Amino acid sequence: AKAAYRSGDFAHVPVMIGATSADIGGPTGMMVAGAHQIAGDLAEQGVPVWEYRFSYVADSVEGKGAQHATDIPFFFDTVGIKYGAATTAKDRAVADTMSDYLVNFAKRSDPNGQGLPEWQHFTPQTDQIMDFGVSGKPVPQRDPLGAQLDAASDTGK
Repeated sequence: AKAAYRSGDFAHVPVMIGATSADIGGPTGMMVAGAHQIAGDLAEQGVPVWEYRFSYVADSVEGKGAQHATDIPFFFDTVGIKYGAATTAKDRAVADTMSDYLVNFAKRSDPNGQGLPEWQHFTPQTDQIMDFGVSGKPVPQRDPLGAQLDAASDTGK
């Protein structure tokens, strides 16, 4: 896939890509670093890319960091099904926000919309991601792991 991305021989369609904060392999593992690398490869080909990191942990879950695939019930606004009676108002608010971004993206190929913090395109130069943060709020920011992820990619990890 990397050769196709770099050659430009693929469908150039807008992409949302990301991983959870404690995804498989940790911060430099295949999920987090892989999403970051793909975001960069696509952006360098002129594809509009929005990269995210999902750091929020549902109030009823113990442990540090958002584990693999825990973003899915929030993007699809199914936290009530996933967490049942333990679902909190904060969990629902995070799901509403994330679902709004996803619906906007599906409708217009752009996740941004009224009442949402602006989510900028990712480019290797700006290294902007949206962190769906531990506070429950989306935080647009320069990727705090950016240099570490780039170094891991450069060494072939």
